[in-house]
Amino acid sequence: MAIDTATIDAAIRQAVADPYTGLPRAIAIAATRDAEVYRGYGGWAQLPHDPAKLEEEGVPIAADSIYELYSSTKLCGTVAMLQLLEQGKLSLDDDASQFVPELKTVKIFKGFDDQGELILEDNDAPITIRQLATHTAGFAYYFYDPRIPKVAEKLGIQTTPYMKDGSRNDLVKMPLLSKPGEHFKYGTGIDWLTLVVEKISSLPLEQYFQQNIFAPLGITDISFKANPSQISIAHATEDGKWRFETPPAMNSKEHFGGAGLKGSAPSYLRILRALLRGGELDGARILKPETVDLMFEEHLTNDQQRADFGVFGTNDQEPFTRKAGKPLPDMTFGLGGGLSGKGVASGRGARTLTWSGMANTYWWVDRERGVCAVVWTNVLPFGAQQVHDLWEVFETELYKGLSA
Repeated sequence: MAIDTATIDAAIRQAVADPYTGLPRAIAIAATRDAEVYRGYGGWAQLPHDPAKLEEEGVPIAADSIYELYSSTKLCGTVAMLQLLEQGKLSLDDDASQFVPELKTVKIFKGFDDQGELILEDNDAPITIRQLATHTAGFAYYFYDPRIPKVAEKLGIQTTPYMKDGSRNDLVKMPLLSKPGEHFKYGTGIDWLTLVVEKISSLPLEQYFQQNIFAPLGITDISFKANPSQISIAHATEDGKWRFETPPAMNSKEHFGGAGLKGSAPSYLRILRALLRGGELDGARILKPETVDLMFEEHLTNDQQRADFGVFGTNDQEPFTRKAGKPLPDMTFGLGGGLSGKGVASGRGARTLTWSGMANTYWWVDRERGVCAVVWTNVLPFGAQQVHDLWEVFETELYKGLSA
């Protein structure tokens, strides 16, 4: 193995050279089954609005800086569900309403009538654990369907339960956008899934994660709890510069598996390394090898779901699909993330498990090539081109080194 670390280091330095127009910060880490093989980072955790005051008032990024994970939280929610599956407390094809009764009364949104009122239809199909885990139950996020904010307004709820004043009510009152099992729609399925986890385990989600995922792996800095040292969020503006803000306060009373965790990239990589090694790291096991195998199998069940995910994954999920302008040949959904990699120019292995958070916290686990990695940088919008440009260099040089 001969990874050209100098080229990756230079790419990070170039990406963060002007943190007001380039990336404000970035970290990239990779590991094989046996050891970490690359770590590089640069830029600033906190930046003053005036560039002239950067050296005086800025706080440099560190390896253990705390990021907002957003949807990178979903991997932990999926692992939690799979732990319960191992214990025989649920199965993927269980009707999830036996654990969360609100699923029995969820409606299907059909549109608005002439007076602008909601048209809701009863749902007579069971919603399964697998559908919640694969975003095929019919729930959708507001940023992927422009009708949802109006639906939420009519129902007197927020569009998601994650924010400061959010509640379980915001989740359970939101209707389906399609019948269970028909489509892939990225949404709140993992939030419902972790309600199942809480019900079966009789533990709040924070406590469940800490006891069953983080503590066994020696992770002490990933949590739903507010962290005063958390880095800023950078928002793209029309003039090509960033606007830096304190991350918005998240729900402190109720936690959901779809978003809300905060933590460091090295700690998150420990979760990925455990999956790469079949569920074990440094003598601690969080999943059995056969359960990890399930995560890397396709769990979409019809061609419509595959077509939906192909469109979703191609647009923003990673640089190589965006560049190709079409789905990768093996692009589908497993458990915990999407699967893709066949034919990628970098040399990535087929059926690599990969996902991200909204603020560009990308990760992947490649069992074929024996490597996992993160590329994080807490900027918005999702899929920012500068992030993808850095990721492409990092991944390409990483796989060159693995092949050497």
